[in-house]
Amino acid sequence: MDIRTVRKRSELLGKEFQTNNYGKCVVVDYNGAKDVTVMFYEPICSVKCQTSQLKDGTISNPLYPSVYGLGFMGVGKYSYKDKRTVKLWGRMLERAFSSIFHERYPSYKDVTVCEDWLDFQNFAAWCENQKFFNAKDENGSYYQLDKDLLYKGNKIYSPETCCFVPQYINSVLNSCGKARGEYPIGVAYFKKVDKFISGFCIKGTRKHLGYHNTVEEAFQAYREAKEDYLLLIAERYKYDIDYKVYIGLLEYKVEIDD
Repeated sequence: MDIRTVRKRSELLGKEFQTNNYGKCVVVDYNGAKDVTVMFYEPICSVKCQTSQLKDGTISNPLYPSVYGLGFMGVGKYSYKDKRTVKLWGRMLERAFSSIFHERYPSYKDVTVCEDWLDFQNFAAWCENQKFFNAKDENGSYYQLDKDLLYKGNKIYSPETCCFVPQYINSVLNSCGKARGEYPIGVAYFKKVDKFISGFCIKGTRKHLGYHNTVEEAFQAYREAKEDYLLLIAERYKYDIDYKVYIGLLEYKVEIDD
């Protein structure tokens, strides 16, 4: 270490600097202009930086919960350069913790994210280890992150409850509660004939399941047809999805309060 570096080290060690978004930090080591270590006070975390960052305040604390007040980048090999993973993580946190999102989609008000996945490093590592994380469907779209196929009604995003599924499977399982109206899923009242009708869409084409005297009869027709269709989908995607997703489709039960 040359004399200039020694002098600069003596000058900077213990000196505090204000950052733009993460409060104060203190220099705890100096080995040159491009090799400075600072310590943040809250949350406590040491970070490598350059003296130019000390001057302009652009040092960030990877443990600071900057995403919806809970999510943080964490310390590890993953970064904002992992754009697809960051986007997935951000959307997941939005569904769980954004009040604006909850106003538009009230069914997500009780949704949360497990503590481990508040740290982006843990979420990114899990994604990287999923066989179908980078898989694409027949339309070239990435598989989607799903939280409630494996455990119906689940409200927690976690490694145990989530999986990646083709977009079409997600769309088939979507109950569309907001747009459905007063009747159970798959059921509508046809005033002209004073009957209840049931049906569902298969790739944009409406499959009509007949007229029925009661809501219960109409829903039963829908349930049987939908569960049969899910069996067909399971076989269609059998080798393009995780085995646990395949089993989830085989065992999926449609309920009247979906």
